[in-house]
Amino acid sequence: MPEPAEAAMETREDLAESDALSILKNAPDTFKGRKLGILVSDDLDGELLGNVKTALDNEGAMYEIVAPQIGGVTCDKGKSVDAQQKVDGGPSVLYDAVLLLMSKSGAEKFAGKPEAKDFVSDAFAHNKFIGYTDAAMPLIKAVGLDSMMDEGFVDLKQNSADKFIKTLRGVRYWARS
Repeated sequence: MPEPAEAAMETREDLAESDALSILKNAPDTFKGRKLGILVSDDLDGELLGNVKTALDNEGAMYEIVAPQIGGVTCDKGKSVDAQQKVDGGPSVLYDAVLLLMSKSGAEKFAGKPEAKDFVSDAFAHNKFIGYTDAAMPLIKAVGLDSMMDEGFVDLKQNSADKFIKTLRGVRYWARS
């Protein structure tokens, strides 16, 4: 490798920290333009999914449904839910936050799939907000995160979809790092 070029001026180290230049301190207070990855299984709570979609639309945010198969799933009301991604092709790194919206039996099946466990563990490792319901606990336990759940995990049975989307405005749960 060639030697690096000489700097035109010496680097100044006597400058004070500037809050005005901080990306974290000046982040927009919105989830608009960002994307939520929704990991789903058959028999998911269709009403809750509808509420989340409405809250995302109101925020101006996007979402993708990530399912066990590209054909999608069927919700608890018998309605078909189309998928944009298959779990082994749509990792959580593609999303700004994730939601685990599944039935208990679906979570138990996901608990045996390395790609589904990676979806959750990667989201946690990247300090992403993780929405969930009690039905998703078998998957969360299989990843080993049940004892590490923090304020970055948002229970959608205790919080409305609108409150969940407002939480996502923070983009990441930095206290986890």
